[in-house]
Amino acid sequence: MAEIKNNIQEEPEKKEIPVTEEQEQSNKSKLLNALVNEEDDSEKKDLEHLKDVLQALSINGLWFRKQLGVLSLILFGIIIYITNRYQAQNEMIEEDRLHEELQDWKYRSMTRNSELTYRCRQSQLEEQMKAMGDSTLTSSNDPVYELTND
Repeated sequence: MAEIKNNIQEEPEKKEIPVTEEQEQSNKSKLLNALVNEEDDSEKKDLEHLKDVLQALSINGLWFRKQLGVLSLILFGIIIYITNRYQAQNEMIEEDRLHEELQDWKYRSMTRNSELTYRCRQSQLEEQMKAMGDSTLTSSNDPVYELTND
């Protein structure tokens, strides 16, 4: 145990030095300035970090000039895609409009057909003739009979 005590070096005791009010105020202002400047430094460090990253990726004016053909090809492809999509949407809208118009014409045709069928019935024709005053035509009272081939 004695050896352990000898191996331990004793630290000298620190004595407190009295601080005046002026020194305390200057220390506080230095601390505030350091905090404010630290925020500015962090923004500068972020920009420097971004610059370092871009340099590491070798993205600079020369890279863009070399890749101008590829970038323009990609941009051209995007423009073609957008215009094709726009044209396809317009065609789909036109197709829907024409389909609705076709349905409308079908319903009108069915209505006209049913009206014509109604007006061409024998009973309706007889009523129309009576209303016009034509009494020479009358319906037959004899039953219909079939002719057979013997």
